[in-house]
Amino acid sequence: MKNNLRQFLFGTSLNENNTLNIGWLLFRVHVGLSIAIHAGWPKMNAISAPGWFTDQVAGIGFTFPSPEFWAATASWGEFVGGLLIAVGLFTRFAAVQLAFQFFVIAFLWYDSPEPITGMYFQQLFFWCYVLVTFAGGGKYSLDKLIMNRHKIKLLSSVKIAVATLLLCISIPSNGQNPVVSINDFKPIEGRWSGTLTYLDYGKNTNETIKTNVEVSIKNAAVFEVAIFFADEPNKSGKDKYRIRKSGTMINKRKLIERTVLPDGSLKIVLEEMGKDGNDSKTATFHHVLLIANKEFTMTKLVKFDGETTFFQRNQYSFSR
Repeated sequence: MKNNLRQFLFGTSLNENNTLNIGWLLFRVHVGLSIAIHAGWPKMNAISAPGWFTDQVAGIGFTFPSPEFWAATASWGEFVGGLLIAVGLFTRFAAVQLAFQFFVIAFLWYDSPEPITGMYFQQLFFWCYVLVTFAGGGKYSLDKLIMNRHKIKLLSSVKIAVATLLLCISIPSNGQNPVVSINDFKPIEGRWSGTLTYLDYGKNTNETIKTNVEVSIKNAAVFEVAIFFADEPNKSGKDKYRIRKSGTMINKRKLIERTVLPDGSLKIVLEEMGKDGNDSKTATFHHVLLIANKEFTMTKLVKFDGETTFFQRNQYSFSR
């Protein structure tokens, strides 16, 4: 029993072939760091998970003992589990819990799951973590060192593997600038209904009004957003948005984040400078778009010069 547990925690099913194990190291680093950085890390702003993620977990049915518990567990599982897979420590344990998470997302949460032939990234990640569960950390992993801890001298091939791992870890920290394309906005093409909630600076209260929006794709670089207010038609209007500088800007707004969230929705954050408030103070604006199949939101966040935190100026919430 003890040996079986040790084999599960630190063992591998791969042989000693160097080429195979170097390839496995690179694969393991990718499926580990990608989920840790792009799915887990954005949720690490607090010990508990973000509210939107907690709501999604509750919607799937994970409510006992509480959706907050499961959301926090999943968030930390993505971040810590991804890092463990990348460095090859407790590899199978980390892969099992991530495989379970993506089983829920790919086959229970997803609208039209295709267990065998589906081509959506949640299912792909599920099978990746199933594969890691069967294979383990491989030759170039911390698990392997623990299994062979009586060997004091590191083999040169292990040194190469560790150096490769450190190099791969350093690449995301430098990163490439995120880019968007017109394809990112095609899911929101058409007419939607919803509400606008905005902060009334004069009353210092949040007001909500009904609104509709129609999004039109004009060409490979331009889309148009028309806003309609049934109760205040004089405030209706439309704006054109042009994707510029190879997808790093939209109009004069700089793209600072493009993240595919675990539920398949797309988060886009744009930044620009301007003036806001009754006294026209200089401010930084973040425009946050969350795009999903049946709903999307546009949120404007404001941070005045000299202040350290953003607050929500307004939010459009649409569904269809």
